[in-house]
Amino acid sequence: MTCILLNHNFTNEVQTVTQLFFPGDSFQFLSAIPAEYPQGYIVQTEMTRNAAMVHVIKNGSTIAKHSLPLDSLPIHLSPRRVLMLAMYHALQEAISAYTPWGALTGIRPSKMVREWFALGWTDEKIIATLADPFCCKREKAQLALTVAKAERDLTARIYQTHNPIGIYISIPFCPTRCVYCSFNVDHNYVSKDIYTEYVANLIQECKAQAERLRQMNGTVSSIYIGGGTPTVLSENLLELLLDSVGSIFGSTEEYTVEAGRPDTLTKSKLNILRRYGVNRIAVNPQTLNDKTLSTIGRKHTAADFFRAFHLTRGTGFTSINTDIIAGLPGETPDDVRRTMEGIVDLSPENITVHTLAVKRASRLNEAKGNFALPGAHTTEEMLTIANAACENAGLFPYYLYRQKNMVGMFENVGYSKPGCECFYNVGMMAETQTVLGIGAGAVSKFVENGKITREFNVKNPEIYIQRR
Repeated sequence: MTCILLNHNFTNEVQTVTQLFFPGDSFQFLSAIPAEYPQGYIVQTEMTRNAAMVHVIKNGSTIAKHSLPLDSLPIHLSPRRVLMLAMYHALQEAISAYTPWGALTGIRPSKMVREWFALGWTDEKIIATLADPFCCKREKAQLALTVAKAERDLTARIYQTHNPIGIYISIPFCPTRCVYCSFNVDHNYVSKDIYTEYVANLIQECKAQAERLRQMNGTVSSIYIGGGTPTVLSENLLELLLDSVGSIFGSTEEYTVEAGRPDTLTKSKLNILRRYGVNRIAVNPQTLNDKTLSTIGRKHTAADFFRAFHLTRGTGFTSINTDIIAGLPGETPDDVRRTMEGIVDLSPENITVHTLAVKRASRLNEAKGNFALPGAHTTEEMLTIANAACENAGLFPYYLYRQKNMVGMFENVGYSKPGCECFYNVGMMAETQTVLGIGAGAVSKFVENGKITREFNVKNPEIYIQRR
């Protein structure tokens, strides 16, 4: 895909909008009109003092064009946002893609809505603006509005604590690698010594971040140990880690550990988690279809998930999250319906409904011709089934985010029973509080006076150990 940028340098914005219509394409950027247009599609964008102008060219001929004066819209938008809107309209005319979120390309559509709350906008004005000029479907606009209200209210609860800081601790190990995974995880056979070395270095970084927390005069509002799969650690290492975390950071109202793979959970590990104050746990099936579980590279079965869930509940956990993914290879809406029926019967406090994202570094992307992925309309039907099941079970959406290359360009939504929302998820996903990241691949995010800065840890566990 060739993109021509005239009188501006909004490269990321041009690529982001173009990817809605040409997912998976590679991009070439030019800053001048070539002597001869190359074959195929070209998106030519231009900014003047007064307007954004876009031409979509195919094989040398203009097939669609759109311009927007910078001051013509009913709300104030930055020049880059006006350009993105002009691009969206021109590309829709040329390609006619199904985009339920319209011209909204950001990861956090509810963040914009919260900004509009601060301006005193009514619900009606917000819904109308999401529909025009952003071309967002009404049900997506309503979802963004509902989630934005939940994020606003939960953020107020988080800030009842003095200078609340979230703590994220990364355990980048898994028993296998799912085909859709591009996370920072080590799933190959490795000496168990690396687990021991990793935890030892992790504890040292915890101490360093605790000193930083003290200097910031912060209070730990939540601890989240994720990965990877933290419960892949042995019982001894898990206990060593939790004992150290408790000694370094003290107790906190919310303490989450991901146990995403049911095949890594034992009663002994669950008792250790309980002993050290963990009060929220994630046990994730992704689907209850055994054939799909095998296809995506997970070693457990649906029966293993049910066993792990009942074991977790029987150990005394009163806040359990489960994840499902819509759009998995070979799945149908009926598969999602059966998965939701099975999960809802267990009455978990949280259900996260993900849409499959085909990440660049995943095996799914490398060999996507070998997998039958559902189309946008089928995925939308799956999400409708899952979302209705959550709401019928008394769970309501409280956080929302999107990713690049999602099937159908949809979203991920966290649902919760009232009062069981995860503060860490809200603070991190809505970007409303500072989070200190610890471990390989962890990201520290600092929120101050509306500005966000980030620090990134090295991703590779072995390099992380060497540098520590």
